[in-house]
Amino acid sequence: MAKQMQGRGRFRTAETASPAPAISGVPTTPEPPVRRWPHPVDGTEPLPQTDPALHFVHCALSYQNELLADIKALLEQIAAAQEAAEEAETE
Repeated sequence: MAKQMQGRGRFRTAETASPAPAISGVPTTPEPPVRRWPHPVDGTEPLPQTDPALHFVHCALSYQNELLADIKALLEQIAAAQEAAEEAETE
């Protein structure tokens, strides 16, 4: 608190300016909306009903991912076999 001259030599106590708290308990800024997503009990997500074309694309991409995983595994086997052959040649 600071003392200020009020006039004719009298001092008055001045309060510092501070925002008054919300008395009603309602926040001054609105909270963002809460989005609740369904959580499956068994750990698998339910598949929403989608457009048949999107379902086809999803299936095609899943199949492509499986093929790429198989190709990766075969390339790793080939690389391991080549490294073993190179080690055998150097010995």
